[in-house]
Amino acid sequence: MTSVRKWTTAALSARSLNNGLGNHGFAGQDSMSDLGTPHSRYLNRCLAHDTSPNCSWGDMNPSNTNAYTTRPDTGVTRTYDFTITKEIAAPDGVDAELILVNSQFPGPLVECDWGDWIEITVHNKLTDEGTAIHWHGMLQQATPWMDGVPGIAQCPIAPGYSYTYRFKPDLYGTCWYHSHYEAQAVSGFAGPMVIHGPTHVDYDIDLGPIAVSDYFHKYYDVIVEGFLENKVEVTLSDNNLINGKNSYNDNGAPLASFNFTSGKTHRLRLINTSAFAVQKISIDGYKMTIIANDLVPIIPYDTDVVTLAAGQRSDVLVEATGEPTDSTWLRAYKPPNCSPGKEGSYLATAAIFYENADRTQPPTTQPESNAYDHYCGNDPLSQTVPAYPLAPDEPGVTEILPVELRPNGSSNLWFMANRTFRVDYNDPQLMNARDGNFEFPHIQNVHNYGSNSSLRFIIQNTGFQPHPVHLHGHNFWVLQEGLCDNKTVFPHGQPEFSHVFSPGEASDHFGGRPGSSNLHRSDASSAEENLETRRMGNPKPELKPEIIGDYGSCWDGTIANPTNPQRRDVQMLLPGHYIVLQWEQDNPGLWPLHCHIAWHLSGGMGWMILERPDDFYNNMDISDAMSQTCDDWHVWTSNNVVDQIDGGL
Repeated sequence: MTSVRKWTTAALSARSLNNGLGNHGFAGQDSMSDLGTPHSRYLNRCLAHDTSPNCSWGDMNPSNTNAYTTRPDTGVTRTYDFTITKEIAAPDGVDAELILVNSQFPGPLVECDWGDWIEITVHNKLTDEGTAIHWHGMLQQATPWMDGVPGIAQCPIAPGYSYTYRFKPDLYGTCWYHSHYEAQAVSGFAGPMVIHGPTHVDYDIDLGPIAVSDYFHKYYDVIVEGFLENKVEVTLSDNNLINGKNSYNDNGAPLASFNFTSGKTHRLRLINTSAFAVQKISIDGYKMTIIANDLVPIIPYDTDVVTLAAGQRSDVLVEATGEPTDSTWLRAYKPPNCSPGKEGSYLATAAIFYENADRTQPPTTQPESNAYDHYCGNDPLSQTVPAYPLAPDEPGVTEILPVELRPNGSSNLWFMANRTFRVDYNDPQLMNARDGNFEFPHIQNVHNYGSNSSLRFIIQNTGFQPHPVHLHGHNFWVLQEGLCDNKTVFPHGQPEFSHVFSPGEASDHFGGRPGSSNLHRSDASSAEENLETRRMGNPKPELKPEIIGDYGSCWDGTIANPTNPQRRDVQMLLPGHYIVLQWEQDNPGLWPLHCHIAWHLSGGMGWMILERPDDFYNNMDISDAMSQTCDDWHVWTSNNVVDQIDGGL
């Protein structure tokens, strides 16, 4: 293992230097997006004309204000207009069929101040597909019908029709939007969002969003169909992109670039918009200070590599300590063991140029020692401490959700606690709940948790693939993570045909090395060592696992940072591991909990949470929002067949 890693690191290091020599330029004004070009504007601290003393939030800051309950009200509405089209484009020099927002890739930046409303009118110009946009990270408190999930919060926006989303962001920071109709996001339908708000660490320049993503030349429905037919090779990505830019097989397509000013501290808003990939982001010769994860400001800490699973974000600060003529490489690497891809698809580079650098020449810097680290997990929970402390109470309900991959005829489907899902685009779940209909078809996998104060989920993965777990409508506490085996999870025996492994086998298959029987310490990162020490260096007496329903719990009951556990909206669940998530039921609605890997969600890995339905019974706002999309959708589908081949999300 160690020798393989050293070879991979050396090869990628050599390739990264060759990437800019002679054959490659840097994207300019003719790019599909200004993001990652010299023309990309710096972001202001806020959009308000009157920025004194501290924009709309005044004295509120991450340390003294609970953003879940207190926020400003500016009375301002920021409006955007999106036209959704299918186009042939070549962001990496290879023609591909993409779904674009305003013909841009990535999609245009959506920007507002904390306390503003956002109003976005979406025109669906696709001729044969519905669509819907999810605003990832937005809690949608009091507006659950604006969550943008077809079959749950709305009917799809029909071809040739328009719909206006209107909501008030509850939290502030870096987030993104993407289609939640089937796997349209895989084919380009995604873009960044920035909610300007207070900060607890000062900086000089906001470079804005840096979206990193795996990339596919095939259209998303070809990939989904291939995955469901067990043709796993179709899910291998063709490339890796930074703000929609990279070359392919040294074809000379332009790279992204960013501007540094010597002596200044820069804020970078890192977003992983991948379909599958874990991304390792580093800057040659520089440390990064992480100040927020997802939309949660944290106590800052330094790192030389930021690890983001699909859907995750980190805000980092970088001090420009170089000379005015310097340049360096920013790297986005997707480890092969975490992120299946084709040969040559794993690395994207972007140049960082200081103010007087020669932009005609690529940087010649070398990668940091951890730039090509192969650990697939997030940073240790002990390291990621929210700036505003909140402690969870004892939950009203505890669920154990084992994750399994099972054959279903000619397809493979994902199950959580023996349940998979498929939505009905014609009959949104939220509308049914609003009408008092709490009994749903079994295949929709809806679970009514009533008015319980909080929920705790122990999600256990004895399979061979990682799962970035995302929850709509909430940030969750991440109470603990650790090793998990199928003997503990299935005390009554393993279900027939499920793909389960021991922790060591799972780690060997797919990038969760902690706990593997052949782990060598010289081949472990500091994050791995931390997890390994917690789980294996201090062994505890063997305890009989807690059994809830048909399943046993791998969790020993301990909580990392019990008075202030990590909070975020996506957490990586490694192979052969468990995670424990908890959240308060303070947001009435119907919220999906799902894996953020596109193929896993297409294959049914979702759990629908009906929260406090009595609080929105007979709410006319839901009826008004649903009536437009559903009336239009029913008109279109009366003359057109919808070929829904997957779970629908």
